[in-house]
Amino acid sequence: MDSFRAAMYLCPVHMMLVSAHLVAEVHQHTVIQFTCSLDGNPFSVWTENDGWKETTAVLINSNVPHSLKDFKGWQLTACIMPDARKGKVVQEELLKGAAIRHFTTEEITPLMGELQELRQQKLERYELFQDRMNFIYNTLLGNPPAEPPLDERIATTLIRIREEIAGSISAATLASNVHLSEHRFLHLFKEQMGVPLRQYVLWQRLAAGTRAFIEGKSSKEAAYEAGFSDPAHFSRTFAQMFGAQPSSYAAFKSQFYMVVF
Repeated sequence: MDSFRAAMYLCPVHMMLVSAHLVAEVHQHTVIQFTCSLDGNPFSVWTENDGWKETTAVLINSNVPHSLKDFKGWQLTACIMPDARKGKVVQEELLKGAAIRHFTTEEITPLMGELQELRQQKLERYELFQDRMNFIYNTLLGNPPAEPPLDERIATTLIRIREEIAGSISAATLASNVHLSEHRFLHLFKEQMGVPLRQYVLWQRLAAGTRAFIEGKSSKEAAYEAGFSDPAHFSRTFAQMFGAQPSSYAAFKSQFYMVVF
């Protein structure tokens, strides 16, 4: 691996991983995933419909079982929650309802210059990270429509979830905090975020647990710090997201640069 450590960035609705030679077994997750080679070397992607297929860039829809292997260099993976804003546009305009889309070299050429620089950069500020994520999706989308503003009640709720991620998070309490019935709150949350509250909270717990694990905590300590009911629940969720158990990443923890915004 190069002298620059692999980098992982996590925020409430996005994740970015810049790394080399990571292999993912069959897994699926809520987020929409874009993975591309930063060296121009092809890699292999498996889905139920297509089997194994060689590619240099791929977009995988939410909750689609897949596996990746045969990386010969560095790659970038960017993930986004399928929310009612940018994620929904990605599903409609790029995937058009399909499980997966492979990109040609010509289609991703406009991305390569800036993305290759991420191998030597550390995105220490959220604004820089968000700028790179927007660059990826806006370039792929061409001329994306303006995003509608997020409902203030949901924006307030997202902050509260992050602040209370280590404890119990109740839909009834969250609804009461923004003066809505639980039924109306859950409907509004899914309408705005594109996923049910429970799935969103699980993603936030995973982000918090992964951060603790990469920073040196044991998987047991990370699980409880992120509010998982037990270490096994954290390990299962980690494997669903990354295609491997936390123990598989343990040997690489010192090689990761990680930021949670």
